[in-house]
This record gives sequence, structure tokens and C-alpha cells, in this order.
Amino acid sequence: MPNVGIVISNYNGWQDTVQCLESLQKQTCRDFEIILLDDASTNDSVVQLQSRLPANTVFLPQESNVGFAAANNIGMRRALADGCDWVLLLNNDTTAAPDFLETLLAQTPPGAASCPKMLFMDPPDEIWFAGGELDRATGKVRHLGGHAKDGPAFGQKKQVSFITFCCVLLPRAVIEQVGFLDETLFMYCEDVDYCIRMGDAGVPLWFVPDAKIWHKAGGSAGGMLSVYYITRNTLYLTCKGKSAAYARLKTVGPLLTGAARYTLTRLLGRKKGRSYGAYKGALDFWHGKMGRME
Repeated sequence: MPNVGIVISNYNGWQDTVQCLESLQKQTCRDFEIILLDDASTNDSVVQLQSRLPANTVFLPQESNVGFAAANNIGMRRALADGCDWVLLLNNDTTAAPDFLETLLAQTPPGAASCPKMLFMDPPDEIWFAGGELDRATGKVRHLGGHAKDGPAFGQKKQVSFITFCCVLLPRAVIEQVGFLDETLFMYCEDVDYCIRMGDAGVPLWFVPDAKIWHKAGGSAGGMLSVYYITRNTLYLTCKGKSAAYARLKTVGPLLTGAARYTLTRLLGRKKGRSYGAYKGALDFWHGKMGRME
């Protein structure tokens, strides 16, 4: 029975996923299984991955694209069903230092969730995430150390208020207490929501810098799709649990601002970009979520 279930979701990124799997096979800690999901990739990811799976991998190709949150929930449930004491959610566009898992397990305090130091793949000595800060009122987060050179300033283990789910280690007891990811979010901000819920449940979050991974950053999505979901989901989290009247009030500002920016881009003859993505995200939230808050 494996101690750790490592959950990885792939979507059209089999080359990155293969590199991630290869780095996991070099871990000094071997007491884990990999639960790899393919979220209905539109390229040949399933065929490519099936021919490259390590022996300790459970492969779960999905027939339809269920989104990042739902795919990870499938993996988390499988890990718990397999008897794992820990679940590690890991982005497919990452590679891990050989002692990463051993260090993270050894240095995570009892009952806590944790994350490693996350560096850019290129340049490999530049910080992508060294813990985070979360503003619960707005749902906005700040990555600590972003784009700074790695060094002693980022070598201290500490408690934080936000962990990006690019890589997070969750004890079984925490998942059983807090539950699974909110699938309404589809992709993006599911980590913000879960960190808020862990905070409400009294679960401490720790940054463990002696454990390291490298992140390609942007390999899973990006572009207007990211802007759309980040806008929609930030509004959703800000209004979650509030009245419909509160939701309408919070949405009017982003909706009007997005509409004005989108109109301006159209008048100037520019292509649809970030402005359109933000406007569409706010508009879809308005139309799609208001009724559920009545």
C-alpha cells in the first residue's frame, strides 16, 4: 500500500508529462504511486503516455474534458481508495529534485499542508513561488519571491496563508476534513478556494524550501483562456456564500470596466485579447451564477 499518491493531470502536454514522470522515478523516497489523468487531450497524448508509463503508475484517461479541479478530485479519490496517507497534487509541467518528496514528507509538520520551493525551469535559479499571501476579502494572492534569484532570503521554512496547487502535499486527514476541490471553478483559483477552506478548518500551511521543483510555468494553459477563468472564478470566490444582491454589486464594476475596454479595443481595430477575456469572464459569471445565489 503506497504512502503517497501523486496526482498529475495532463492535457495536450505529454512531452512535459514524460519529463515530470522521469524526475519522479529518480526520487530517493520510493513509497508512492502516480495517478496520472489525461483530461480528454485533443492530440496523441494518450497513445504517447501509454507507451511511456512507469510501473508504479495508474493511468486514467477521461472521455470528456472535466477541468483541472474535477480531474484532480478523481485522482485524490483514487489515492484515498488505494490507502494513501498523503496526496501530492503536481502540475505536469514540472520536474522534481531527487530528494524532493523525501524532504517534503520529513519536514511537513503533523496535520499541515505544505509546498516546496518552486523555481522556473528557465532560468533554473530564479524563484517562481516561495510561499504566498492570500487576501481573503478579495481572493487575490501574491507569490513571494517571484522572479528573484534563489538564495538565503528564500531558505527559511515558514507558515504561509497561500499555497499554489502547482504542487501541494495534503494529508489524508485534511482532505477528509476539508473535502475536495470545487469543480464549479473548472480551472484556476481552486487553490485559492481550498486554502480559504483549510484556513477556516484551522489547517496550517507551510513553505518547505529544502524541497525543490522546477516549473515550466504556463505550459498547461495561458492566454485569453487564463484571463477568462481567473476573472470569472475570482468573482465567484468573492461572492461565494454571499447573497445575490451582494454578488450583483461586486460584479457591476468588473462588468462595466471589461465592457468599456472591450469596446475600445474593437473601435481601435485590435484583436480580442485580455480585455475580451476579462469582460467575457465577468459576463458569464453574471449570467451563469446569479440564479444559483438566489
